[in-house]
Amino acid sequence: MNDKEVQTASPGRPVDVEKLDRILDAVLDSFAEGDMHFTIEGIARRAGVSKGTIYRHFDNAESLLRAVLERQHREMAGLGPAPVNSIEDLRDQLIALGTQLLAFITCEQGVRIMRTVITHGARHSEHGELIYRDGPRAFVARAAQCLALGAEQGQIEVEDPMHTAEQLCGMWKGSLVHGLLMNGCPAPDPQELQFRVESAVNLLLKALKAEPPR
Repeated sequence: MNDKEVQTASPGRPVDVEKLDRILDAVLDSFAEGDMHFTIEGIARRAGVSKGTIYRHFDNAESLLRAVLERQHREMAGLGPAPVNSIEDLRDQLIALGTQLLAFITCEQGVRIMRTVITHGARHSEHGELIYRDGPRAFVARAAQCLALGAEQGQIEVEDPMHTAEQLCGMWKGSLVHGLLMNGCPAPDPQELQFRVESAVNLLLKALKAEPPR
């Protein structure tokens, strides 16, 4: 990824959401094609916008990468956990998270992006740390928020929500991710995907079930 001279966005210009999405989509398309060394010029060509349009929103390629990660996180994890008033509320939220996660990592573009990101991160640790922190780790933290809320409401008992959320994500992904990355297995159909998500959530909540008051 080439560093570019920092430019200041022009004040007072309204955000063109459609163009912004095209820019971020172009970055993801670049990842899916195996190119993490994207340039502002290349992304502008892909998105059909001028370099100036990109620089009005982003200082450089690094800030553009962060924006892509933030959008992916919002799409997969939402803006924040909803109230957890029952064990069913918690179950529904966790299932929604797992479904979004597996929908992304099992789709063709998601698999291609993961291959690119893993290879790039192994060679460029600073980008690997950024992607891990604002990608997989942020998603685990979102699931941990749900578990923590459930514990606060007495729905479950959990000592370390972050660690438990990581275990849940591990159950969702299992060996499937490795199989997809190495072309060792086909992507699951929607029924298989849903079963994988729901069975893991049910198993976890059964293990974390709070003891009834005596």
